Amino acid sequence: MKLKRFWRSPESGIPEISVQQFHDWLQDHRGVQVVDARTKVEYLLGTIGNARHAPLTEMPGSMELLSLDASRPVVVLCLTGHRSRPGTRWLRAHGYDAFSLRGGVMAWKAAGFSTEKPKE
Repeated sequence: MKLKRFWRSPESGIPEISVQQFHDWLQDHRGVQVVDARTKVEYLLGTIGNARHAPLTEMPGSMELLSLDASRPVVVLCLTGHRSRPGTRWLRAHGYDAFSLRGGVMAWKAAGFSTEKPKE
């Protein structure tokens, strides 16, 4: 499927998760899968948890290579929450329980949480 289909109005019903709820999920070891939709440079500067990299600019091919578990929730993140929405929409269209991180990595940092260098 073409990416254009998933790039619609940012407010068109994409499920979001708050920074605090996402943090709680990570702390509770709920098995949440994290997808970082930012550029490689942004990703390498620091991401959240064990995020897998799937740049929005290379979708949907990058998403198809992730080998995600459809039985576990997925949180998609980007810098501000704008790029994660099309990725979330794509994953939901393919049967995943996906959420966009509201406010993205900027909101995560503003809440006092840190990022980590990816283990790649």
